[in-house]
Amino acid sequence: MKPFSDLQKELTIDLPYPPVTLTKNDFRYTALISDAYAGKGSETTAINQYRVHRFYLKDFPEIYAAYEILADAEVIHQELLGNIVYRLGSQPKLCSQISRNYWNGGFVHYRTQLVPIFESDAQEERNAIAHYKMLIRTIPNPSMQALFRRIIMDEELHLAYLESLIAEFKQKTTPEK
Repeated sequence: MKPFSDLQKELTIDLPYPPVTLTKNDFRYTALISDAYAGKGSETTAINQYRVHRFYLKDFPEIYAAYEILADAEVIHQELLGNIVYRLGSQPKLCSQISRNYWNGGFVHYRTQLVPIFESDAQEERNAIAHYKMLIRTIPNPSMQALFRRIIMDEELHLAYLESLIAEFKQKTTPEK
């Protein structure tokens, strides 16, 4: 097993998150950001999905540790988004202002087998990347766009890791012909 510090270097990007400068018109985008913060496919969901899935990974210490690192990155993203929501004058509730639904545990995709866990988590990363790209197209604030691009870098790294696990474990479970 790799040392935790090596795994952390492999699964994190050594670049700061750009600061966000808000303008008086940015409040119009609070709802969109709240959806990434605590909507169905949000950072809040990602944190909890990674943490729940860790229970099924205890027999794989390196992957178990990696999931802690992935969840911790999502916590950082959640904090960054919550801070923007707060600075825009809204309460950073665990609620999407788009759907008007409070976050709940039903948003997590509960899987118990390795490959379905990895596939589900990879799909959530793809969805997050797509959502951040939509935010970049929709919100004209360059500093927010820079932050969303930086978060996408993390999500793409997570996705690459998860796709490597899918390939590895599908190969192990595919019967030889």
